[in-house]
Amino acid sequence: MTLAEFGMHHLAVHEVDDWNYLKRLSLHKKPLTIFVCEFITAGGFNHAELPPSLAREGALMRDALLRDLAQLPHTIITTFDACLTAPVLVSSAVAIHKNDDVWQIWTQQMLSADAVWLIAPETAGVLKKMTALALKHGKKIIGCGPKSIEITASKLATFQALQQAGIATIATYTPENWPKGEGAWLAKPDDGAGCEETFYFENAEALIDWKGLQLVPFRHVIQPFQTGQAASISCVMWHGKAQMLSCNTQKIEIQNNQLKFRGMIINGMRAHWAAFERVANQIAQALPDLAGYVGVDVIVEGENIFVVEINPRLTTSYCQLAEATGANPAALIINTVLQANTPWPLLKQQVVEIDV
Repeated sequence: MTLAEFGMHHLAVHEVDDWNYLKRLSLHKKPLTIFVCEFITAGGFNHAELPPSLAREGALMRDALLRDLAQLPHTIITTFDACLTAPVLVSSAVAIHKNDDVWQIWTQQMLSADAVWLIAPETAGVLKKMTALALKHGKKIIGCGPKSIEITASKLATFQALQQAGIATIATYTPENWPKGEGAWLAKPDDGAGCEETFYFENAEALIDWKGLQLVPFRHVIQPFQTGQAASISCVMWHGKAQMLSCNTQKIEIQNNQLKFRGMIINGMRAHWAAFERVANQIAQALPDLAGYVGVDVIVEGENIFVVEINPRLTTSYCQLAEATGANPAALIINTVLQANTPWPLLKQQVVEIDV
């Protein structure tokens, strides 16, 4: 499948042997001051206990992004939770202490920046709130727009949008309209991320007996358990079009009736590149204000690809994309979002494993 078939008439293809090509592209525009804010490590938990696993995964994504941005001529500023080690490769890193008003400090950082790059969970509307704050102050967002964030933050709303667009997905029910049919089922938070609080039940009776169903308010939605290979798409979207970064195998296991994410193999699904590219472009057309890096979780069963979840921000796979693609993914994303008609290079499809 060619780029032209997807309407990519402005995007030429170039070979990339190193990062210099993308670095030169970044010099076409005046260097920016970019505020990078990874919610967990940037002080989002300064009034609560910082979960070690979330802090570790957040730091991996943040540090990979800072590493890639350090190759470019931009000025990078950030904040960090004072209980963590200060990030390197930045011009400024402001410590966030327990009693600080983190939103006020983030606002000050945004005001001193030209653009904002946010990495935050959709849970409880955090990413939407941070995006709205940046837009309120007239800052460029290297990421998705508020409408797509609102839709993709909800698994039920995502299902409805995908179904309306004719994109294969997994039926999603509220406890009130759940049909209680045969087979295995999953219960997951409507606004959760990844495998967070996702529970597996061998049959409807086991789910009915689950005490979580009695919680008020009930945050979970219910989906039939879809067999197949868990996978993900890493891509860059802009104005209804998608460019592929990698096709990944996800390592997910069921432990004590709960789904656990153990890592991934970047480009472990590269044999499905063309099919994943079609799906990514269908999603980009259905939700046109998806922008910058977007991660799409899917399940592959035979020739069928079912979209499970859309992540409107960096995901764990970003950590090894530089090695897997042979290019600087931060430069690719910035140039796509901030420069019209940026050429897209022909990327490598190296296989790289990530364990978490």
